[in-house]
Amino acid sequence: MKIRDIYFGKGLCIVSLMIASLCIAITIISQLNPNMYMTFVFSYPIKYPWQLLTYVFLHGYTPELLPPDFPYSPMQLTVGHLIYNLFLVLSFGVLIEKVIKSKRLLGLSVTAWLANVTFAIVSAMIITPKGETTMAAGASGLAFSYMPVGMYIIFVLGKKYGFGKLFKQGSFYMMSLMATVTLIIALSPSVKGVTGIWSMIVHIIGIIVGVVFAIIYRKKIKEYCPA
Repeated sequence: MKIRDIYFGKGLCIVSLMIASLCIAITIISQLNPNMYMTFVFSYPIKYPWQLLTYVFLHGYTPELLPPDFPYSPMQLTVGHLIYNLFLVLSFGVLIEKVIKSKRLLGLSVTAWLANVTFAIVSAMIITPKGETTMAAGASGLAFSYMPVGMYIIFVLGKKYGFGKLFKQGSFYMMSLMATVTLIIALSPSVKGVTGIWSMIVHIIGIIVGVVFAIIYRKKIKEYCPA
């Protein structure tokens, strides 16, 4: 059993590829036409209903939204934000979709989105001081929910086919490294000035949703056998 064989084996990855494609498309559009950024971003009070969904696929910021002394340029922030979330979506998302099929990944994705958009609305209405604008962008809350399920799949595969085989695979160490970095980001209120308490909560919500779904999907995951 090799992890890479799962990725290149039979089965479609419609959900993970669609999410990745939307992230790339909406982020590029917002960078080419900065006026579109405010059309896609979550900003309370909501001006356009589709912002409740499009903010998930939007990454980075425009120059106007960053303080003058911010340690990264808008382009650096956008590219870094987008690439890391794409890594999570295309590594853990594809693995989940190949093992337990698209409809279950979609169920996980929708639940993670609902949990995070609910938090965004509640925090904007109750937590954010009056007169201040709450803004949110990025697929982190969604992508972080994939990590617990993906790592549980790897654990089950190791238990079923032998951890020795896992320990000889570069893909196992890459996934483990990404999971470790994801946990550090999620549990850190500040990572070199990029994240904050609000962002940390979003990341933790995603991980909690992923843990719950790993438990829900555990029987289906254990039934999986590579061809």
